[in-house]
Amino acid sequence: MSRREFSKKVKQAAFVRADGHCEACGANLRGKPVHYDHELADSLGGEPTLANAKVLCVPCHAEKTAGHDMPLIAKGRRIRERSMGIRKPRRTIPGRRFDGTPILPRIKEG
Repeated sequence: MSRREFSKKVKQAAFVRADGHCEACGANLRGKPVHYDHELADSLGGEPTLANAKVLCVPCHAEKTAGHDMPLIAKGRRIRERSMGIRKPRRTIPGRRFDGTPILPRIKEG
């Protein structure tokens, strides 16, 4: 699945809406690099529309991506793979019986 980018018209409308400032920290972005971020990540179903566009400075975009988006994207990928049978569920760790004795794996002798 390829990433869907914002159109030029959406980027222009988002920049005007933000009045040339970062929508996270309020830094002035005129003459500086601007990142247009999907508020709801594209891989999680976010559309490339003005309602889902966010104008961010480079540090705010990096922080949002690493701290918020990447864990959600990874979890979505794990769930999708597990539902398709590509990834097997994790094995549970052996616990204890109701009487408190540990459950140990059987060892074949001989």
